[in-house]
Amino acid sequence: MLRHERSVLLVSREGGDWQFLCGGIDHYDALEPYHVSVGILLDADQTLNQISDLPVDWEAERTEVGGDWIRTFEAQ
Repeated sequence: MLRHERSVLLVSREGGDWQFLCGGIDHYDALEPYHVSVGILLDADQTLNQISDLPVDWEAERTEVGGDWIRTFEAQ
């Protein structure tokens, strides 16, 4: 179940897998992470389309929804 409590501020493509994260470290819910379709995330936040071309093993981060994405390579 996606609760829509936090915005996606960090996106990772480690190993080619997409992860959409809030960037916080204060998660205590044993049921997290949630598996949801990208379509549900895009319905909630169309600005995620801006990083649809993110290469494998890169990540993109922003400070707020609508803010500029900063892309960085994730060194393995």
